[in-house]
Amino acid sequence: MNKTVRLATVALTAMTLGSVVVPSVSAFADTIGTSAITKVDYQNMDTDKLGNIVSTYDMDNLTTDWENVINIYTAKLQVELKSEVLASAPAITTPQRPQSRAAAGLMAYLIARYGKVYVAKTLPKIVYKKFAKVIGKKVSEKKFVKVWGNAMDVATGAALEKVISKGLHTCGLSKGVSNTIAAGVVTVVEVLV
Repeated sequence: MNKTVRLATVALTAMTLGSVVVPSVSAFADTIGTSAITKVDYQNMDTDKLGNIVSTYDMDNLTTDWENVINIYTAKLQVELKSEVLASAPAITTPQRPQSRAAAGLMAYLIARYGKVYVAKTLPKIVYKKFAKVIGKKVSEKKFVKVWGNAMDVATGAALEKVISKGLHTCGLSKGVSNTIAAGVVTVVEVLV
């Protein structure tokens, strides 16, 4: 009898601890499978696979875990996008010289340096292609280029981030996702400056 009580106590303790440990391990479980995927696993995934997971998320009802995964994904995209934008940028059309007025605008500076066609049409399409898995359900490429066009007169990176974030938010993205994508866009633009 004493041995049976000990065995039952050990079994119940194991079940109780198991029910406490298992949810904390699967905090980053993806929506597709039932296996537990940790934050480290997401950080080690390639962007295509991570983008496929992110594209299944309901952007209107994001959980904290999903937002964390989106942040990991956008950080990885920024790194890829920096090198892609630098590789695709045309030769500098005018020599770099200090601007006489700060209000001339960040985008005006980029246009003077790389040309209007590249900054107004090519660059936003490159940026959109990278972030399409996150924003593609709500924002088409055409809408993104329009939001980008509305930001042509801004003077600073912070203003650019604000304009793009507001534009994406009016297209139906949540404020958090809009801010994350806008921060990624500004990071890429700053590489060109």
